Amino acid sequence: MASSESLESVETNNDLISTMPVIVTDKILKLLPLTIAAKTSILSRTWRRNWLSCPYLVFDGAFWGGFSKLDDSVKWHKGSNIISSVLFHHNGRVDSFYLALRPQNAKNADLVVAKNASLSQWLSLFSRTCPRKIVLLNWAGKWSNLVIMPSYLFHCNELVKLKLQCFVLNAPPFDFKGFPHLKRLELLCMKFNNGIDMLWSLIAKCPCLVFLRLENCLGMDILDIDAPSLEKLIIKGAFDSLRLKKVPRLITVLLCSTNLEMSDTETAVASINSLASSCELQCLVIEGNLSKFLAAGGINKSLPLAFNHLDKLCLTDLTLADTDVFCFTVGMVQSCPFIKDLEISITSTTDVVQDKYEYPLNDYKLGRLRMVKIKGITGSNAELKLIEYLLAISVVLENLFFECEKLDAASELKVLRQLIRLPRASTKAQFISLGE
Repeated sequence: MASSESLESVETNNDLISTMPVIVTDKILKLLPLTIAAKTSILSRTWRRNWLSCPYLVFDGAFWGGFSKLDDSVKWHKGSNIISSVLFHHNGRVDSFYLALRPQNAKNADLVVAKNASLSQWLSLFSRTCPRKIVLLNWAGKWSNLVIMPSYLFHCNELVKLKLQCFVLNAPPFDFKGFPHLKRLELLCMKFNNGIDMLWSLIAKCPCLVFLRLENCLGMDILDIDAPSLEKLIIKGAFDSLRLKKVPRLITVLLCSTNLEMSDTETAVASINSLASSCELQCLVIEGNLSKFLAAGGINKSLPLAFNHLDKLCLTDLTLADTDVFCFTVGMVQSCPFIKDLEISITSTTDVVQDKYEYPLNDYKLGRLRMVKIKGITGSNAELKLIEYLLAISVVLENLFFECEKLDAASELKVLRQLIRLPRASTKAQFISLGE
């Protein structure tokens, strides 16, 4: 009869949970919320401290949701104590750190002070482990509730991904040499204490940067992008000047202006022109009021150089009642001879005289455009003229998706009747309502 020791030995040898490779346990813990990952400590002796060496730490909305019945101050006190305890007892490398500073009582100034103090302590702890990915989101509510980013961030010189939201970013230490491995940088609702020049200096010290996203940052008036490795660029905000230089590897660009006026349209026009000649752009998205500024700045006909590599063109918030914007739209389409996908959204406008909208009568054709999506249709003459032109030049078009803007059933039916009467260069072209 087998002894109890031999039975225990057999049981241990057959324990798959205890003998899992570290790479497997790390992947399991990565997929679990932190509160569940902590409970894996009861699985076996070898798992007792596994979660404390997990390289992926996530304190997101689900984490703060466990304190949902508490007021903001108590919620922050309990949640921050747990985060401090986890970081203090953590005994391995923190490869990825995700933190949402969730409580956001706008009237509680002490909460902002507490966030500043805690964040400084946390960054000092895990910056020593050379993290590769950091996401820090501060739910501020208003500009006065921004949290100051501790300088410990600049000690994380192994970073590959960095995303910050609603923080004040001070100038880096004088001995900061940059993030040599950083590939992805996202800055949302940020304030730069030493001016926008500090941002461009930071970008210049990220030689491997391939993805850059800037949204609604305070003082982002002058945009001067110089990033030779950049492949994807997203800019949204109130900027007066836009200059893109040394961006030969750009593939995707999204530009959105929230300004009501733009003082320097010439550099913006020059930047769009340079995109056609300096890189092999595949996707271009122009949103907000930028189309109006570009039209006013002189892009009201096809560009001197075509976007010969562009697959997708997206133009939003178009005020087609403005003849310059109408001509800009036609000109942009003509400058993209090989697009396969075209998306347009129209800002609701009053109707005007039809004779003002004339598209060029030439032999220009789009030989690859198969899908067109147009939103915000009201049935105005400008809209119908534009759709008529697109149907006339798209020889392989298959689907034209459309969506009417707040029309009753009778008005929408009238628009549909007008659309189906338009001649089509493609025998396969069909209209499909996005409302169906």
